[in-house]
Amino acid sequence: METIEQHPTDWWSLVISLAELHQWELENHPLLETLTGRHLYYRLAQESVNNEYVPKRALKDVFGGMHFTEKALRTRMRHMERQGLIEAVTRQDDARSKLLIPTEKFNALMTQHAEQVKKIFDKHFLLIEK
Repeated sequence: METIEQHPTDWWSLVISLAELHQWELENHPLLETLTGRHLYYRLAQESVNNEYVPKRALKDVFGGMHFTEKALRTRMRHMERQGLIEAVTRQDDARSKLLIPTEKFNALMTQHAEQVKKIFDKHFLLIEK
């Protein structure tokens, strides 16, 4: 297998793209301004895509994986509910737990975000979808 040698500075475009994306997120995506907001946004986005927009994991599983307090995550979740980004729905199979369901507003925000990622990375890279 042939490897292509690249100079380390060839990858600076990646860092520049990430920096530009970060700046866009700070200016246009208030949910990503906080670590708890980022955590919940990306966990919900991943759940939505992996499960074809039907989240199957319980709320406690979405909260897991990071070193945030449950109070901080619940506060951010309530904020997202007030903004109309998610709905917390009681599970039919276990009334003791809830599912976080992304709304159309969340999906539109996720689409806008994905479009911006593509736009920024298209400046420096040839992106080919699988």
